[in-house]
Amino acid sequence: MSSSFKVAVLGAGNMGTAIAHVIGKNGHQVQLWNHEGDPEPLLQIAKTRRNKKYLPGLALSANISPQPNLELALKDARVVFFVVPSLFMEPLICRAAHYLRNDVVCVDASKGMDEKSLGLIPDMLNKNISCALNARVATISGPAIAGDMARGKFTAMNVSAKDKEAIRLVKKVMENKMLKLRATDDMIGVEVTGSFKNVYAIAMGMCDGLGLPMNTKAALLVTALREIGELVNKMGGRAETVYDLAGLGDLVGTGLCLSSRNRRFGEYMAKGMSQEQARKKVGQAVEGIDAGKTLHLLGKKHNVRLLFAEMIYNVVWKKKNAGMSLVNFLEKME
Repeated sequence: MSSSFKVAVLGAGNMGTAIAHVIGKNGHQVQLWNHEGDPEPLLQIAKTRRNKKYLPGLALSANISPQPNLELALKDARVVFFVVPSLFMEPLICRAAHYLRNDVVCVDASKGMDEKSLGLIPDMLNKNISCALNARVATISGPAIAGDMARGKFTAMNVSAKDKEAIRLVKKVMENKMLKLRATDDMIGVEVTGSFKNVYAIAMGMCDGLGLPMNTKAALLVTALREIGELVNKMGGRAETVYDLAGLGDLVGTGLCLSSRNRRFGEYMAKGMSQEQARKKVGQAVEGIDAGKTLHLLGKKHNVRLLFAEMIYNVVWKKKNAGMSLVNFLEKME
């Protein structure tokens, strides 16, 4: 078996570009695709070897080939990474399904859920691709700030799949001395924790916007983990997964990182901006906005009291005052 693989990365935003760069630096050939409505990243990479829009200042691996044609991007790919916002995931999966190899590994790196069905992205993949590939669907999630990972700063994430060979292939193309993947069989836990840490990261930003200290944020982090753990348990995963890389690790990494889009969004809202104003100020996708609505619906579906998440939802979607809402929540905390 060749030590080099053909890999497709679908999505040329921050994380997609970072994943493509890491895999390319590992010696694998990467076809990087982006949706047709945003051709700029691929044009920039083809011309300058840089993605100035999403990952500025980084010279990308020469093994990355920008490919605007989805069929050509997927041709002969042994591993395919899906790295687009969850809102666009199902249409992309339906398109991609026609061009996948019969032994491909499909990897969800999107950190999101389907708002309509309230299903996990791996479930969406399983529904739309060949049944023979279902066991080879994988997910990766953890504390991975795209720019830091792409620049070779040490990063560790969880990886999960039913098929051990699928996990081996994902580790083969991604791992190196500075990037490690820790395997777990709790795909539900990895998916749920990865999907909703962005919601709670918004609250960490609200704390920053209100000038609240680290002891307040630490207490809220614990509260967030407890809520996510209860939901993971109700959905059939293991609550202890919230303390692994995809849970605690990712929540700390995103919630306390100054460059985090979700944290900055919360900070701007706490300073008086509307949802739309804060979103524009961030200038990139803020996954926690839509994830907050999904988490609100999931709590109701599974009869789990997510009081912290509800407070965030009311600020983001119901135009409640961030300062008053957070103070009221803190006063009622048990």
